[in-house]
Amino acid sequence: MIRFLWTYIVAFYYILTQKSKLTDDFFYNSQFVYTISKNTVRAAGYRIKIIGRENLPQEDGILYVANHQSFFDIFASMYIINRQLGFIAKKQLKNFFSVGLYVVKAGGVLIDRDNIKSQVEVLLQLTKNVRAGYNAFIFPEGTRSRDGRLGEFKSGSFRIAVKSKCRIVPITFFDNYQVVTNKGDDTIKIQINKPIPFEIHENMNTAQLSEYVKSIIQNNLNQGFDLNKAEDF
Repeated sequence: MIRFLWTYIVAFYYILTQKSKLTDDFFYNSQFVYTISKNTVRAAGYRIKIIGRENLPQEDGILYVANHQSFFDIFASMYIINRQLGFIAKKQLKNFFSVGLYVVKAGGVLIDRDNIKSQVEVLLQLTKNVRAGYNAFIFPEGTRSRDGRLGEFKSGSFRIAVKSKCRIVPITFFDNYQVVTNKGDDTIKIQINKPIPFEIHENMNTAQLSEYVKSIIQNNLNQGFDLNKAEDF
């Protein structure tokens, strides 16, 4: 309990003290998001082991797709990728310790999950952002897995890739739900797959693309995390 309280204190300290530096430049603001993520992960005392770090693109205009196991998935993702990332966050975070402000200023969007129009607008905005050369990050399950099993992917979110014709980077988290509940070790385990070029998915519809990316992440989970192939981050 003390550990998580300290982690939140560190996160919100940096969120509140850095917000005055935010501008309308998504790329510029990403440095503050990175600082918050790095210090939060370190404050929690977590180690990160990663497979496929070399697969992270050095250019922008990318859609990152990951399974979702804990709230720490977001901090870990922003830390290891260290680039501008636009996330989807629920509208209730708009005035919560300026979290919503950071989401928007980093190129993300706030969504009303009970409003179909809001969901459509969110996907349109992220598609527009990716076309403009920004990055987007989605958790297609839409919610966290409480037991690590992969949930159903919501295919609609893949309209971003279909319409923007961008590359997709699959990311797999292993047992992160145990890490944050102290039921496992203190290691966040991540695997990065090679980017999927548009030429591979250009003839797929959103449902087919969703299943294709899901199968990659599911295959990683089935094989398990190979510590012998992992490097410390």
